[in-house]
Amino acid sequence: MPEPQRSAPPRRNLLTDQAIQWIRQRITQGEWRKELPTEATLCRELQVSRVTVRRALQQLTEEGLISTGGRGVRRRINPKSIKPKVRPSGRIIRVLAPFSHWKMGAVHHSILEGLSHRVDSRELRVEFESRPQLFTSHRPKELRRLIELPNTAGWVLFFSTQPMQRWFAKRNIPCIVAGRLHDDCNLPCAYPDNEAVAKHAAGLLVARGHRQVVFLIARQTSLGDRLAGAAFRRQAQELGATAQVVEYDGDPASVCRALNSVLAARPSPTACFLTCPEDAVTILCHALKAGISVPGQLDILVGWDDPILDYTVPGLTHYAFNGALMGKRIGTLIVNLIEGRRPRRKETRFLGEFVPGGTVRR
Repeated sequence: MPEPQRSAPPRRNLLTDQAIQWIRQRITQGEWRKELPTEATLCRELQVSRVTVRRALQQLTEEGLISTGGRGVRRRINPKSIKPKVRPSGRIIRVLAPFSHWKMGAVHHSILEGLSHRVDSRELRVEFESRPQLFTSHRPKELRRLIELPNTAGWVLFFSTQPMQRWFAKRNIPCIVAGRLHDDCNLPCAYPDNEAVAKHAAGLLVARGHRQVVFLIARQTSLGDRLAGAAFRRQAQELGATAQVVEYDGDPASVCRALNSVLAARPSPTACFLTCPEDAVTILCHALKAGISVPGQLDILVGWDDPILDYTVPGLTHYAFNGALMGKRIGTLIVNLIEGRRPRRKETRFLGEFVPGGTVRR
C-alpha cells in the first residue's frame, strides 16, 4: 500500500486487512505518537464502517501495537512494539557495471540521476564501479574484495551475469538488479520491458509490409536484450515473416560488417531492429553512404532511447523510456533493503513508448 499521507482510503475487498495495514503504517511512521484518533475519525478517514475499524483495532491490539485506553474508545500506542528504523552502517550505494560511466547511454545516466535523487534524502550517495573483468568471467575473490569496500551500504547491478546474481543473492546483502533476473536468482529487480517492445516492433514492421526482418544485437549485452531478440524473432515468425538475430562486436566497424553481411543475403532484410541507439546511428549513416534509401530499401527501428536519435536526418524511429522514474524506483527498493524492509514485489517492469520517426515507412 502506498504511503498513508499520499494514499486514498482503501476501497477494495478485504477492507479489514487494508485498514490494519493503513493504521499500522501511520503508527510506525510516527504520524500518531501516543494515541490513535477516535473510531469515528478513523471511519471517516478510511471511509469504512465502524465494524471494520473495530476488527482492525482488535487485531492490532492482539499484536501488541496498541492497547485499550481506559475510559472512552481511544487506543494508546505501545512505543515498545514499534521497531526503530534501521540506520545503514555505510553511506555509499555502489553501482556495478561492465562499462565506464561515460560509455553508459543517456537513459542509463537518467536512471543513475533518479537513483541519486531518491537516496540523497536518506543521506546516502551513489558511486560508480566499472569492473569489466567481473562480467567476462566469474571471480568470487574479486567480488569479495569489492563488497568489503569501506562505507558501503548496498549495491545496484547493471548488465549482471547469472553467476554474479547468484553470488550476491547468497550473501544476503542489500542488492538490486537493474535489469532482468536469471531464472534461479532471488533478488529484487527493476527493468525496461524490452520483450514487450520487441514484440510491438515485430508487429509494427510486419504491418508495414516487411517480410524479411533482422534483429542486430551486441555480443556483450544484457539478458533483457537477449530475451528481446528471441521475442522479436518469435513474434515476426508467428505473423508470417522471416526473422533472424545477428550478433556483432561493440565497435562501429563490426556493426557495419554485420549490416553488410545481412544485406548481402538473398532475399535480404528490408527492416532492421536493434536496441543500441549509438549503433543505430552507425547503421543509418552506413546505409545512406552505401546509397540505400532509408526508409524504403531498409527501415530502421530502435528499441531504446537517446537524445541523439532526434538529431539524425531522417529522425530514427524508436521507443522512449522514463529512466528517471526507473532510477527513483530502484532507489526506493535499495533504501528499503538497507533499512531492513523487504519489497512486496520481486520485479518491477517499465514499458517503452513508441516515438514515430522518419526511418520506418508509413
